[in-house]
Amino acid sequence: MTYSRSLYIILFIGVLVCSPYQSEAVDLESRYAVIIFEDHDTLKRFNNELYMGRLGSQMRRNSGETIEDEVISKIDFIVEKVMLTLDMFLPQLKFSIVIHPDEKTVQRDFFDIYKVNVDYIAFYSPSRNTVFYSADNSFLRVVAHEIGHVVAENYFPISPPQRIHEVMAQYAEQHITD
Repeated sequence: MTYSRSLYIILFIGVLVCSPYQSEAVDLESRYAVIIFEDHDTLKRFNNELYMGRLGSQMRRNSGETIEDEVISKIDFIVEKVMLTLDMFLPQLKFSIVIHPDEKTVQRDFFDIYKVNVDYIAFYSPSRNTVFYSADNSFLRVVAHEIGHVVAENYFPISPPQRIHEVMAQYAEQHITD
């Protein structure tokens, strides 16, 4: 009896050790956003695509010791720049960002929420107050555009019509480097 119990325990531990590892999402907390991503590689690709250009010289120094620190610094800077561009200041703004490894996962999330197939590389869900990005398409203008939606949605007590929302997001996107 003891021998078979020991064998079962060893087999159970073996199954646990040999089972595929399920990675859990990781959260980063910035001043304005909770940033959720699956793994370090996804965050690294997001960071590499989010090239700040000449805006990088305006960011606070010593804010990029790690990739996590650099992403937090970039997101907070972009949020503040979008608020300045739109002249809509929200000191208590808090929203979520989900960074997916690819656009297919972004599109799957859109379908899961809205039951519509799209070819988006990023989108903002007002009902969830969450932006979904693809790590491979996280260009400055894309990030600024979606954050423009966040700022507009959170600024007004009643959400503006969709076309006005889009105009404000496009304005933020076009003027982020001004």
